[in-house]
Amino acid sequence: MADDRIPVTVLSGYLGAGKTTMVNHLLANPGDRRIAVILNDMGEVNVDAELVARENDEEGVVDLSNGCICCRLQDDLLSEAAALAESREFDYLLVESSGISEPIPIARAFTEGTDDSEVDPTERFRLDTMVTVLDSYGFWKEFDAGESLPGDGEPAADRPLADVLVEGIEFCDVLVLNKTDMVPDDVLDKIESVADRLGPRAKRIRTSYSEVDPDDVLDTGRFDFETAKRSPGWKRAIAESEAKGESSGESRREGGGHAHGHDHAEGAAAAHGVDSFVYRSTDALDPEPFADWLDDWDGAIVRAKGVANVAGTDEVIGVSQAGPSVQAGPIGEWAPDDDRRTRLVFIGSEMDEAKIRGELDDLATAEVDGKTATGEEATEAFPL
Repeated sequence: MADDRIPVTVLSGYLGAGKTTMVNHLLANPGDRRIAVILNDMGEVNVDAELVARENDEEGVVDLSNGCICCRLQDDLLSEAAALAESREFDYLLVESSGISEPIPIARAFTEGTDDSEVDPTERFRLDTMVTVLDSYGFWKEFDAGESLPGDGEPAADRPLADVLVEGIEFCDVLVLNKTDMVPDDVLDKIESVADRLGPRAKRIRTSYSEVDPDDVLDTGRFDFETAKRSPGWKRAIAESEAKGESSGESRREGGGHAHGHDHAEGAAAAHGVDSFVYRSTDALDPEPFADWLDDWDGAIVRAKGVANVAGTDEVIGVSQAGPSVQAGPIGEWAPDDDRRTRLVFIGSEMDEAKIRGELDDLATAEVDGKTATGEEATEAFPL
């Protein structure tokens, strides 16, 4: 059946990645589309909205400032979209999120609505494509240990840059690797290989100055929320590794192996040293040394995600690492019938898998200097 709802493309990406440049490019090359735009900015003055309005004579550019549409301004986003549909004729909605917005809450707002808004977005709108614009140069420097970005390199609102970059890659339908003219070809190949492991479902496009073919980001029909939630590389790696372990009867302590097997040995990822594996252990990890180990980043691990069984506590310790940024803490309690084990997926470039496994094995014991780690030690290492 024909769907006559207005399709929506959401552009995400860190500050300076090239989102606004892409908006202007798409407005200048709409084909037979009539495009309306909502632009979001954390600041009180939305410079991007002023830029887009100056460069385009058409009406239908809405400014949402002083907050993020992934959280505080979700209701405003839906209200403005509905008001646009009432006041102006258009057949495509383009939404540019702020540089620190999380893509998943925006997608949920368009597919499920919000608790505090009376607007049902699914009556008029259909989320068509989630696009992430990646600053290839910024990604290169952020994940190159010992290097730094020009300027302060720190995003606002306490969101580490590495988190913003990785989350954008993991949850998108189309990944636009922008600023490719600033990155050597061999490094760009490696970035693309890493992106393939982080977000294997996304279509990848290389650009300079965000010059994309509109058909690659508009009316693609690629978005599906349930598929997108299951698609991050770390989730696939754990699922595939679990299936492999169960079918082969391999040791839980040794568990994991390369999550994608060795079929990729001749592929681009292997050629650039990009790989992934899952570490599993039924032994508890000593909390303080494990916390120290997580903080000791050497640049090889791009992404680590999973749960840890930590000695001295019944709390499940969730782990989420993106480059130098590490978040680890309680996410609930182990139930009596839970399979109480550590399961961590690692995705990276030139990782020393044997070394990482060995270091974790050395920590995987409830006995430390002849005594069992205490709850106080666990709480201090991973506070609520």
